[in-house]
Amino acid sequence: MTKSTCGHEYTISLVQLKEERALYQQFCHILTSLLPEVALSFFIRPSLSRKEALKLVYQQHVDQALPLDEMLEKAHQCRGKPALISKSYTCMPLRLDEQVIGLLWIYEALTPANCNLAAHLMHVFFYQLHTLALARIDPLSQLLNRQTFDEKVLEIASGQGFLQPREEPDLRGWYLALFDIDHFKRVNDSFGHVIGDEVILLTAQHLKDNFRAEDYVFRYGGEEFAVLFQAHSDEEAQSLLDRVRKVISQVAFPQVGNITLSGGYTEVTDVMQVSELVNQADTALYHAKQHGRNRVVFYCTLGLAAPQIMTSDIELF
Repeated sequence: MTKSTCGHEYTISLVQLKEERALYQQFCHILTSLLPEVALSFFIRPSLSRKEALKLVYQQHVDQALPLDEMLEKAHQCRGKPALISKSYTCMPLRLDEQVIGLLWIYEALTPANCNLAAHLMHVFFYQLHTLALARIDPLSQLLNRQTFDEKVLEIASGQGFLQPREEPDLRGWYLALFDIDHFKRVNDSFGHVIGDEVILLTAQHLKDNFRAEDYVFRYGGEEFAVLFQAHSDEEAQSLLDRVRKVISQVAFPQVGNITLSGGYTEVTDVMQVSELVNQADTALYHAKQHGRNRVVFYCTLGLAAPQIMTSDIELF
């Protein structure tokens, strides 16, 4: 049923990977190699966020899946143990701060040796995933950093996500939005850079709280933020971004009071380069700044035949 191995080569193959998608692929390959004829399902919260639901990452030989709620009920019985082995299943949860953020469900009882090896490799996978996640975080805002942005845009545009397709008839499309804090230079000049940094941090927190855990929020640079998010239509995207903008405009920031954001967005398609997408969102953002600030503009409403880089002496900050 399983291959005899001490797991050393598997462990090395996981810890040497520096890219999230490759790490997922390798772990799924290990499951196939280690348990080639066994029915199993592997779930995880992809962003390691507590507000995100467990999602199916990999499954093999499963004719009739057990409801996830029943799997989680068994996982909660594993406290203090790496696994729960029954006559008909083996349950292996991953925990972060006592919360289940991953789950490997095997539809038969594994031997203790195979169970220990699989649990060990799953934890190696998790700690490597957590390490990669920390390396992608901007230290001030705690958002994804600029270096991660291009990779995520390319991954989304090429449709190379690791999660199974959504079970809904009208699939959502991806959009890129750029937000900029209005008159941020005045904040730094009036209150100093320490307060300016606090404004960036609080704005980042509100942005993250008002998007779904499956969306991506970045600190793009300075007081500018990028968001890769999903919507069913351009109108829904506009409504979502306007709602977020209004929420932040009503927040009372310590010492500073209220601030506003300007935003621009465009749809992500598989025929566009990252630079072209960014230029479109940035052009729409510039238009929002140029026409009163505290608003969000969709690039396609500008009626531009081709991407244009605007220059002016208008104060953007």
